Amino acid sequence: EQQDKQKKSQFTKLMIFSGLLGVGLLALVYVSLSGMIMNQESRNQQLTDGIAKLDEQIKEVQTLEAEKQDFLNRKAKVEELENKRFEAARMIDSLNAVAPEGIYLTAIKAQDVNSYTLIGKATSDSKIADFMRVIPTTNVFNQPTLESINKVDNVQEFSLSVEVSPSSSNSNPTDASITVPQD
Repeated sequence: EQQDKQKKSQFTKLMIFSGLLGVGLLALVYVSLSGMIMNQESRNQQLTDGIAKLDEQIKEVQTLEAEKQDFLNRKAKVEELENKRFEAARMIDSLNAVAPEGIYLTAIKAQDVNSYTLIGKATSDSKIADFMRVIPTTNVFNQPTLESINKVDNVQEFSLSVEVSPSSSNSNPTDASITVPQD
């Protein structure tokens, strides 16, 4: 009986020791897993912070891209205006160079970017015909079309429609009207 008691006592001690060892192992596993979870949460937070920073940088890059595009658009517009700067003077100069004696232009009106109406006075119909023949030699305008001709006080008032020649320049003239003072 004493041996049985002693075996029971040893068995109980072994069970208590095993139970404590099991609880200790569970506590160790719990602490280890808690540490791993906290480590992973910390890493997740770092990734979230990094993603937020990258999102801010992406927005900044997009803003810079928009500013760059706006700048390029403005630069292109300035270059276009620079190219068009002397177009009206060149048109008038070329018309003045080829206008026969007896032709007086009173107005140049823009119909659109490529079409103009030349209004003027001439001493005769033949002067208007000569003028229409020489306009294409300016390399600024194509062949003109006679819109109207009226005899008023010993002069012929005329209106011609002309289009800008595509080979005249890299850019088209501005949409403007030019009026020449009458004598």
